[in-house]
Amino acid sequence: MVDPTSGSGEITQDEKTMATIACVLVIFTHWVGPLIIYLIKKDQSKFISYYALQATILGAVVTILYMCSAFTIFITFGLGAILGLVFGIISALAANKGEWYEMPVIGKFAKQQVGI
Repeated sequence: MVDPTSGSGEITQDEKTMATIACVLVIFTHWVGPLIIYLIKKDQSKFISYYALQATILGAVVTILYMCSAFTIFITFGLGAILGLVFGIISALAANKGEWYEMPVIGKFAKQQVGI
């Protein structure tokens, strides 16, 4: 798939792989792993930056829901686990295909921050 920001640049397999890794890391490390990838790759690839930033935000939301789970244990913990797992897998599959998947709510913010 063609990078919409460059007009002609093809998304490389390495970019797809790094974006996929960022999405999978949200399942295991919440926001930490994707944030590291975002900070390292933000100036090198908008495709990777886009997915890593979305994963970072998703991980932060999940972490907040986990912290709230001290008050409403099963509802927020379960919701956080389901959100992280579902959107982590969906975005990892899309990134691996070279598609620009936009997560609900946080996708537009990530696009603005990356400059897409």
